[in-house]
Amino acid sequence: MARSTRARAASTPASTSSASASNASATATGERRTRAPETNARRIDGKRPTRATSRARREGRAVKDAPSSPLRSVATRVGTVVRTRAEYVAVYAPRVPLASSAFVLFAYAMLVPMLGRVYHAVTTEGRIVSDVASGSWDLGGRFKVGWDRDAVALRATYASGEGGVRCALGLRCDESSQIAWETVPGRPFVRVGSGEIKVAQLIAGHFKISMKSVLRTSIQTVDEIVHDAHGQKLVVRGKLVKEDALLDRVMMKLGDVGARLRDRMVRRREYLARSKLVASYEFTLESDGDDRLAFAISWDDTVPGVSRAGRRRRIVELNQLDFEYAMDQDESVYGLGEQFSSHNHRGRKVPVITGEQGMGRGMQPLSFMFNGLFPGSAGSWHTTYTAIPHYVTHKARSVFLTNYTYSEFDFTEEDSVIIRAAAPTGLLMGQIIGAKTIPDVLRTYTDYAGRMLPLPDWPMDGVILGLTGGTSKAREVHNTLTNGGVKVSGLWLQDWGGARNTSIGIERVWWNWRLDPAQYPGWNELREEMKAKGTHLLTYVNTFLMDSNSDKGAFYRHAKENNYMVRDIKGEVYRLGSEPGVTFGLLDLSNPACVRWIEDIIVDMIKKTGAMGWMADFGEYLPFDAMLHSGELPIEVHNRYPEEWAEINRRAMKRAGLEGSGLFWSRSASTKSPKHSALFWLGDQMVSWDAHDGIKTAVLGALSGGLSGLTMTHSDVGGYTAHPLKHRSVELLMRWMELSAFADSIYRTHQGNRPLHNAQPWWSPELVEQLRVCVDMHVALKEYKKELMREAHEVGLPLMRSMVIHYPNDPVATTLTQQFLLGPDILVAPVLDKGATHVHLYLPPGDVWVDVWTTQRAPAQPDAKSSEDGGRGAWITVDTPMGWPAAFVRKAAGKAARQASALLREGAMERGGVPANRRVRPMDSLDKIVLGFL
Repeated sequence: MARSTRARAASTPASTSSASASNASATATGERRTRAPETNARRIDGKRPTRATSRARREGRAVKDAPSSPLRSVATRVGTVVRTRAEYVAVYAPRVPLASSAFVLFAYAMLVPMLGRVYHAVTTEGRIVSDVASGSWDLGGRFKVGWDRDAVALRATYASGEGGVRCALGLRCDESSQIAWETVPGRPFVRVGSGEIKVAQLIAGHFKISMKSVLRTSIQTVDEIVHDAHGQKLVVRGKLVKEDALLDRVMMKLGDVGARLRDRMVRRREYLARSKLVASYEFTLESDGDDRLAFAISWDDTVPGVSRAGRRRRIVELNQLDFEYAMDQDESVYGLGEQFSSHNHRGRKVPVITGEQGMGRGMQPLSFMFNGLFPGSAGSWHTTYTAIPHYVTHKARSVFLTNYTYSEFDFTEEDSVIIRAAAPTGLLMGQIIGAKTIPDVLRTYTDYAGRMLPLPDWPMDGVILGLTGGTSKAREVHNTLTNGGVKVSGLWLQDWGGARNTSIGIERVWWNWRLDPAQYPGWNELREEMKAKGTHLLTYVNTFLMDSNSDKGAFYRHAKENNYMVRDIKGEVYRLGSEPGVTFGLLDLSNPACVRWIEDIIVDMIKKTGAMGWMADFGEYLPFDAMLHSGELPIEVHNRYPEEWAEINRRAMKRAGLEGSGLFWSRSASTKSPKHSALFWLGDQMVSWDAHDGIKTAVLGALSGGLSGLTMTHSDVGGYTAHPLKHRSVELLMRWMELSAFADSIYRTHQGNRPLHNAQPWWSPELVEQLRVCVDMHVALKEYKKELMREAHEVGLPLMRSMVIHYPNDPVATTLTQQFLLGPDILVAPVLDKGATHVHLYLPPGDVWVDVWTTQRAPAQPDAKSSEDGGRGAWITVDTPMGWPAAFVRKAAGKAARQASALLREGAMERGGVPANRRVRPMDSLDKIVLGFL
């Protein structure tokens, strides 16, 4: 095609002149020439006449016709009048006869934005300029903010003292000063941009957002710094300028040359000053207590764009913000809600958007298959139910946003972090935390976000058994387990309102929030019978109403009539569906009447069923193109929705008289969810061993969430999501039982989405016995966990803790994701691999560690001095027969931890003692080499 086009282009001038001459001759003689179109048709076909053909024509001999052209007859028919049009059409028509114009428009639509982004991306790194004199100012009792004119940088230092977690817990505390936050010298810390914010709404609850800036400022000026000593506030004002595109600079130089030649440099400078994209900004720092420094960034969100010669100046909406500041190259970053695939986020860009976690989350070929069937359903490494814009580093530096808009935390730069936010209102707010240790950070953060209350006793007295199937099945399963010695504290009957099977073989409960007497005949009798045995009934509710023509759709119809559900752009109910055969609407929590109505429904559910708890599911599905009663943009509300849902459930629990005696557990969360939720759970893990979406992610998600205020959490014992090629195995279920005994605040099972295929705890005597043993472990740890819950409420520390909380300077401990601390005193390494018979466990320095089951000291002990003083930890290998997870306790542990360890050993003695073949030994050097430790 390219070769034909070049040949045609080369022949066009000669052909045109020849045709002109022929036309002139024909006009003069009155004759009509037809050979020119014929010859031209050959040339349109991309073929020059050969020498032999030309010679034959001159000699008058017959010439064999050239291969016919698709335009030949057209050219012959229309003659010479429109021959040039025939040539133009020939370029496109033979190849794409109907789609040529569509192709051009498509190419234009794709290439122009791309070229625009490339053009504006070719910029310098940017700079900050100022002639404001250096100075420092006190903000509150502990923060001091300084401005350095020579370095062109801001710095906030924090003086720690009394009031830290160590002081609150009665431990030694001292005063010191450290940098809490600082900008990168010479580099802008505020940039604004203009560009499209694209939201790909995949299958319901799955979102992918991209922010592309076509324009972005690159120069920041600091024109004035104003200190309000009375209000404990510092205000920085200046301009943000878009100037540095390479082509702009080249054209500016050329324009300068022309202006000098015409002696118009004064007017030239005035023009250049007026032609820039310039926005005013204001950066405010204000004390919010002793340990928090609130910041707010506002700017002109609508300004004239860049002025260029020959082009009309347009108005630009500055809808994106980059907030950049310094971070040490060796600094590790944790938090941002429950992150299931990333522990240390350094080197990653983490989107903050709550949504469905997905099925597979990158595990192949499973994710490819799921995405092929239901686009987006597989999720990705960063998808999470609890996207919280808060992080903490191992150096105890922490920043969080108080906006709920979409943001991205970019940790890919070597010396800085960039918070990129979609800011439709021209305002971004957040806080900087001053702290000496990570526990201090968590205390200070939860001062703002809220803290969770300790749970009542009864949920910790046994297993809360999740099952569906009706009254008879509930009695049968309960009897099977209790006859096997299993302590059962609750029956969580998710299908209390009825159940149905979908077209893809997944069991779904009816989302109508009324008791189904056909599913559970004799509900009240069952409740009283279970209560006499120390077992409570629990139910289920979520943010949806299911559409149905039967009585199951009564609430849906009522909500539709009263505009209680979010609407689409046509004003109709925004109909969602997560799989074939399931259609539902989402409650509009921006409507006060809807909030009162659904709260009344939950209260009525509690009172009529006598339930002592429930799952408050979902909260992540608000579409970004929905219309809300409040008139707010969904991008401003989406991440706030889980918090409002939890608040409704908390109020309902109080109104029903269950405050302090009941509980509910949430899947989704945002910044202030811990203030309202009684408990969290980790969502829908796959029934697998993998690190993408299986049992390993249940550990990592809990560790990450605990660094963002989610102090009490648990997982579905055994996982939830199965599919036709993968169901829950007996081994996975038994190992998950061991994990949950130590890790979880409550011990709750789930049948999963394919209950007839997944292994269930009551299926065999072996499973019943394993459940009994693990529930007994959980109960043995009850008093210790209750002490940790009180600590969580007082200072915001999680029960299940990442090693980085207590060993932030240990280069090994800060990387571990398959072992955890239960409080400060018990160290656990669960079995997370199929067929594993042992685990490797790292003992951090500064403590003596004792085997929970035997009271024997570990055979390899870490250094007595801490990692801060250069101490090194020790690796050991622990055999893990089924029912004997690896757990160690600090020799200097507190009373509650020592008592819990004693109860665990009593349980071991009742089982006949520790197996003789269980060994604890120093880790083999070959294992260290294979695992990369040497």
